[in-house]
Parts: sequence; C-alpha cells; structure tokens
Amino acid sequence: MTGPAESARRIEQRTARLRLVALDAELARLQLEDREAFFAALAARREPAWPPELIDLPSMRRTLDALMATPEETGWRAWAFLMLMQGGPDRAVGTGGFYGPPGADGVIEVGYAMLPSFREQGLATEAVEGLLAWAFSDPRVKSVRARTLAHLIGARRVLEKTGFSETGETAEPEGVVVHYQRSAP
Repeated sequence: MTGPAESARRIEQRTARLRLVALDAELARLQLEDREAFFAALAARREPAWPPELIDLPSMRRTLDALMATPEETGWRAWAFLMLMQGGPDRAVGTGGFYGPPGADGVIEVGYAMLPSFREQGLATEAVEGLLAWAFSDPRVKSVRARTLAHLIGARRVLEKTGFSETGETAEPEGVVVHYQRSAP
C-alpha cells in the first residue's frame, strides 16, 4: 500500500495552501540532474535557492537510489512542498518526507526543511500535518518519530504544533538532538 490520493502518475496530498508531491524515481533523478525539468514536472516555478538547507547531494542521491531499488516506496521517501498560487505556477517552498515505510513495529520517522524565505508562515506546520494525514491513512502506521537539534526552536515548535511529544535528548556530534513521538490518532 502506498497511501491515499495516488493518481495514475504521482502521489499528491493537498492542504489549504500546499500541494505535496511524493518524489518518484524520475522526479528524484530530475532533482539531481536537471533542475529546470524537475520544476517543470512539478508544474512549479524554479526556485533559485533550491534545495533547502540540510538537503545535500548525498541525501538526494540516497533518495534516488532507494526509489530506483524499491519504486513501491514512493510516498515513504521525499516529498516536495509546493505553495498553491493563483494565476501562476506553484512555488516550491520546502521538502520533507519519511525515512522509509513502516517497519514491523509500525513506526516511521518524518523530517522536513523549508527554504528560508518561506519560514515563519505556518507552511512547515501545514506540510507536516499533510504528511502525517497521508501516513496515518495507512493502517500499518502506529506512530511517527521526529528529531531536531535543540537550538532549532522553529523546528521544535512545528513538531509541538503538529501533536508530537518530546521523548528525550541525546548528545550527538552535530549537537544536542531532541527526540519526538506522535501516535496514530
């Protein structure tokens, strides 16, 4: 099962202001190799600052490799967040998704990143809510984990506003990491 709102070509999830598009292997390849074609395939305006911070070439390559090996995991990997625009192409504002499908324990992990110019507008909260709605529609998903660096207050607020509870902290090479969990509704 890949989740709801799967069209013949793409998996999408809509929120009030966003269109979330699951990257399949072709979109993941275009994001790495041909940005113009990537944005054209998404019917979105090209964003010069793309991709958001923390989304580097190795992470995009891992996504492509995973989707090439297991195309049925489309939806359980990367998603593009597109702000709906009237009278023009949508705007790519961020990305996020999951680190793979639910395991035997029903747990998945979510992550997200926004372009700086689209932060503090509630878009990340809306995008995470959309991702969670999609994931929780799959009966295999029992809970979702997330983690962020302790000093990223905005990221922590997004998780709190979307119903996550803090479960602890760990010291890691990149700094103190705060862990969160949210159970299925």
